[in-house]
Amino acid sequence: MMKTMHTAISGIFAAALGAAALPGTALASHILSGVNMQGCELVLINSETDQMAKVALPTVYGWQPAACQHTAISADEKTVYMLTDAVPPYTASVVTVHLKHVDWDAGTIDAKVLQTIPLAHPGSPSQFKTVTQVSPQQPVMPWTRPAYTQTHGPTFLPNSKYFYVTHYTDNRVRGFKVKGSGKLHPIPVYSDGDLTRQTHGVNFNNSGTVGLGVGYDYDMGTVRVYKPNTRTGEVKVTGEIKLGAGNMYGAMAHYAVWMTDRYAYIGTMQQGPTSATQPGQFVIEPSVWLVDVQDMKATRVIGTQNPQQVGLLRSPSDVALAHGKLYVAEEDSWGRKPNAPASDYGRDGYVSIWDVSNPAAPKFIKRLAPGQGLPADFRNAHTASATKDGDAVYVSSFISNHLVKIDTATDTVTKVYSMDDGLMMFHGEYAAGRNR
Repeated sequence: MMKTMHTAISGIFAAALGAAALPGTALASHILSGVNMQGCELVLINSETDQMAKVALPTVYGWQPAACQHTAISADEKTVYMLTDAVPPYTASVVTVHLKHVDWDAGTIDAKVLQTIPLAHPGSPSQFKTVTQVSPQQPVMPWTRPAYTQTHGPTFLPNSKYFYVTHYTDNRVRGFKVKGSGKLHPIPVYSDGDLTRQTHGVNFNNSGTVGLGVGYDYDMGTVRVYKPNTRTGEVKVTGEIKLGAGNMYGAMAHYAVWMTDRYAYIGTMQQGPTSATQPGQFVIEPSVWLVDVQDMKATRVIGTQNPQQVGLLRSPSDVALAHGKLYVAEEDSWGRKPNAPASDYGRDGYVSIWDVSNPAAPKFIKRLAPGQGLPADFRNAHTASATKDGDAVYVSSFISNHLVKIDTATDTVTKVYSMDDGLMMFHGEYAAGRNR
């Protein structure tokens, strides 16, 4: 029966190459957007020529001072949506930036602000449940408890005119209708208590029929299944899928990536119990899960490294799919030693690469490590983003100020961007033509 399931999933995957790209978008989508959080600069990467262009957002006409963290670029590469946080004295907002001209040779961007939509007042507090450390295996790190409202997880709903962001610091999912000019028109906020709390983006499948909302907090051992309405933009949680079974579960997921309209991969980062772990319950070590939204179940398909040195070395912060392979960004989120202080955060980072021709049983291909395929000083592998054509996967580290380009034909790093190129806490990248 298991072999039959593997074969069926493999067939579905083979029929769905490129399923992560938005349908009907131009084949020329080649820009990766991101932001230098330090200095609040918009950064664009040309994936075809490896050129970079930047602009200091405070110099852009119409820009209001803000704490930048995430971006999303439209499929036509004319508009970038900047997501900002409510760090005093700034307002949490979504800012629509029109790209008037990008001079790749000069490395400059001519842009203007079309609109700024305020989302939360300066100093608006975050809303997290109280969690304390109970085991040296799992510290409660300061980065997991931001004090103020943050805006994360930008996503586009395929086959529609809708765009979404989430406040992972509370339980709000915000939707917007995208007008022809690129401007946004807000639609009613969706929130449903614990069902939507700490959601780091609602990631939709390529048909726009199902979304997965991942819980980015300790002991959140389920993924929420969303039903979107492509006509009205309304979204609603219709169920939850446990990342585990019985009294065991994986917890704290950052992103989901869809393989087909039915199957998606999710990485869980938590390493051990916290005060939120209920008596008799056990947290499964960092893992990658195959989620089936038809049968409403999740299967653990990659665990931590075994004696044969196959598995994850660090927590899987993000996953990307390209040309039948899964790229797992492994970040040292907690510190390498038991009871490690916060200063030990981000001491190393890896990218593991897996053949998913049999999606239920990924086969290890290789691992890129600091000094072994990655820059020697590379640290946390935080985000993994595949280009629309799947020819490259970008992995970033805002800790060591790196963005690396992995050629998916050879699985080697062919371009490294660093502080020498002007990266300063680079974060929030988004590949044009993708859903997330």
